[in-house]
Amino acid sequence: MVPSWFLERCNGSARTRVGLSYIPPGTPWSNGYIESFNNRLRKECLNRNHWNTLLEARVVIGDFKDEHNHRHRHSALGYRTPAKYAARCSHTHYPVACEIN
Repeated sequence: MVPSWFLERCNGSARTRVGLSYIPPGTPWSNGYIESFNNRLRKECLNRNHWNTLLEARVVIGDFKDEHNHRHRHSALGYRTPAKYAARCSHTHYPVACEIN
């Protein structure tokens, strides 16, 4: 459970720039973008591959990530790749680190 003071602080600091939408853990279907990505990842990568080692899985998933971000055009981004879309954004973005180690 996220503390209410944290949500208030986040919402207050982002009020003029972005909206804040809290999605409870375990409910990705509440976010259409992540649900679409999860579906594509499962169909095009996870269901098509069998890995014998963790290194092999990391390489295949890394290739999928590179394809998804640098070569696959997305209709929601005006048929641009996420990398090209991000390069053209004029707002400041503070990414949250999320890596699988």
